[in-house]
Amino acid sequence: MDDRSSEKLSSSSEPDATDASDFTAFYRREHELQVRRAALMLGSGEVAHDVVHEAMTSMYKRWSTIDAPGAYLNRAVLNGCRAVGRTRVADQRMQLRIRPVEDDVPPDDVLFDVLARLPFNQRAAIVMRYFAGMTENEIADALGTRPGSIGPWIHRALTTMRRELS
Repeated sequence: MDDRSSEKLSSSSEPDATDASDFTAFYRREHELQVRRAALMLGSGEVAHDVVHEAMTSMYKRWSTIDAPGAYLNRAVLNGCRAVGRTRVADQRMQLRIRPVEDDVPPDDVLFDVLARLPFNQRAAIVMRYFAGMTENEIADALGTRPGSIGPWIHRALTTMRRELS
């Protein structure tokens, strides 16, 4: 391999100084908001930090090729939350087999508890709409669905939440 091809490899895998400073500014602007959003979806600040960290790491590696970083990050964090949810369901099923249900300790925050019982798409739609202030079109884009699905998900989620909180 000659010097030119090794330069090409290193420059395509690492952002240059300008890209790195752009990424740093993006990170500072988005990090805390994304962690709060993920925490509301997951019910855990620690897990939310992990999900956002993974999303940001993935973005950094591809930074120079990403056209819409905000949308990319929203999708990456959302997909990370989905993956955690799938893992949790599998873990919960396994734990039910190895320990009695009465050992479960209810969470301290009622809102987290109610949100946790919603289906993922409804929970994500509620968090993005009321916490992040996203429009139905933005939520649909982030969730990879049609905008017409978002209104019913939010309506069903709010109905369920009202019933459980009263």
